[in-house]
Amino acid sequence: MAFPDYAKALKMGEKQYRQAVSRGAYPYLPVLEDLLRNSPEVSRVVIGRTEIPISLIAGTASEERTTAFASNFMPLLGSDTEFATKWSLLCDSVQEEGLRDPITVLEFMQRFYVIEGNKRVSVSKYFGAVTIDAVVTRVLPQLTDSTEHQLYTEFMEFYRETGLYEIEMSIVGGFPRLLAAIPSFDERTGKPCAWSDDLRHDVKFLYSVFEQHYFAKNGQRLPLVAGDAFLHLLEIYGYAAFDKLSSAEIRQKIDRVWTEFLVLAEAHPTSHILSPTDASHKASLTKILPLGGLVGSQVLKIAFLYPKDPQFSSWSYNHEIGRRYIEDVFGDAISISSYISTEDAAEVIIEQAIANGCRVIFTTSPIYHAVSMRMAVAHPDTIIINCSMNTAYRQLRTYYLRIYEAKFLAGIIAGEMTETNRIGYIADYPILGTPASINAFALGVKLVNPHAMVYLDWSTFENHDPVKFFHEKGIDIVSNRDIFAPDAQDTDFGLYGICDNISFRLAAPVWNWGRLYEELVHSVLIGAWKNDANENEKQALNYYWGISSGAIDLAYSTQLPSGTQRLVKLMKELMEKDRYQPFTGTLFSSDRRCIAEQDVTLTPDEIIHADWLCDNVKGRIPEASELNDACRSFVMQHGLKNGV
Repeated sequence: MAFPDYAKALKMGEKQYRQAVSRGAYPYLPVLEDLLRNSPEVSRVVIGRTEIPISLIAGTASEERTTAFASNFMPLLGSDTEFATKWSLLCDSVQEEGLRDPITVLEFMQRFYVIEGNKRVSVSKYFGAVTIDAVVTRVLPQLTDSTEHQLYTEFMEFYRETGLYEIEMSIVGGFPRLLAAIPSFDERTGKPCAWSDDLRHDVKFLYSVFEQHYFAKNGQRLPLVAGDAFLHLLEIYGYAAFDKLSSAEIRQKIDRVWTEFLVLAEAHPTSHILSPTDASHKASLTKILPLGGLVGSQVLKIAFLYPKDPQFSSWSYNHEIGRRYIEDVFGDAISISSYISTEDAAEVIIEQAIANGCRVIFTTSPIYHAVSMRMAVAHPDTIIINCSMNTAYRQLRTYYLRIYEAKFLAGIIAGEMTETNRIGYIADYPILGTPASINAFALGVKLVNPHAMVYLDWSTFENHDPVKFFHEKGIDIVSNRDIFAPDAQDTDFGLYGICDNISFRLAAPVWNWGRLYEELVHSVLIGAWKNDANENEKQALNYYWGISSGAIDLAYSTQLPSGTQRLVKLMKELMEKDRYQPFTGTLFSSDRRCIAEQDVTLTPDEIIHADWLCDNVKGRIPEASELNDACRSFVMQHGLKNGV
């Protein structure tokens, strides 16, 4: 009989008991009955027989056996007791033939509490078992809007699709993102479906390897649960990258991105570089010549990736202007190649650019964010920079411009020029940064005209014409897209007035990407590229420049009233000197929430991740499902809910 095993288990239990007492913690198994006194159940759902992780078995369902075990399920009763004899007999049986019968448990908030089978759990944990068969009944609590209950609601949907208990999350939105990161489709219909047994098995294997390696590298010391980091891993590489990999190969991929988990764990994971830094101008004496050329007159090869043809896309055209600008600035010191690519083809094109000797690659759209990160990890000697507000990764720097500053100035003009106090704003994608532009415009309007309202509409709505909608509302001033492309058919851009169905131009934001590109390329040429990263060792870097750096401006009509022109010029000069920030002072949202108190200035993160609208805005931020087909998938990937 396995009495020596019981003696060892007893020592483990007594040690756990002493440690709990010394910490002032409850030394026995937690009891579900006690928990339900504070969180009453609503109903119970039979899940049935399934394999559950032993690590998630938290305690017992009732008080009957709780003092027989320490909180780690190791025994506390003496070796001369009937309990010790039964435990030892069970130990012999498990060693000879394994467990035959499932235990019976209640599941509450993704934790299991044993109704029948405490000794089987104890023996299984003693032998280091990872899972155990159980008949599960779910206890549904009365849900609230707390973070804990939001996470559990998401988990229940995740379990319905996957049948997995193993993975935990601490970030709201994590479970839906994990489902999106591991797509499952019916082979016959091509439509999304619940996970197959094969997919469930493969994900279990991948997660078990990840979890073991994560803890082996002391990931438990980070303020993240393993599931948060696992999701981060999948969003970096893509699930398909792990197909048929060995455990060693999976661990190697984890090691390559370990610094990304450290960034994710930071309270302030992103450093927003708001203007050129002194560090980026500190030349490396070993890499620079007096005239600024690289040693040996080596030409710096650069690639630009565009999502659409600049001739027809205003977004790409803006970046193309920036590309031409740096060609003029640096001349023969650089050589630039440009590519037009879909998201799916981007990886092949980036590989091609690297093979052609490109050392710097600008991917000029958020659609390239995921592939840019994968390529940055795969090619650490190549500088890949993505134009987006997604600031999740240290190994991939991102850049964007504070267009909301120009929108604020345009809002001042709109508030001054409206005669109906009804101003229209046409937005495109409900993604990170878009609410900031809407709100800054509304704040500009309110600064000069507290009676005016901003009517928000979206050009990406399914089967909808914002201009017609605004006409019906009697709106006389409209803020539309920022700039047109050379051969684009759309003519309404910037801020314009409408009188007798005739529009007249008032102002338009100016995106000066060339100013940012010039600084970034210059830092590479002089050997200063790594300096910003060295000064922000545990943060992701995002270049977020505005009026103060010359990267953003507002062009406005000389026909504006002189007082309006003087006011816009004054506010612009204050912003150039960093003496005025639109998001300063008491701010209320359209649902009357206080966003900021008096004399408080929102941080760049708070501005970028705004998911609210100012109280002088009439409208709402739509869900991705409401948008047209061409935009829906983009917003599902890059929308506000995914901007972690």
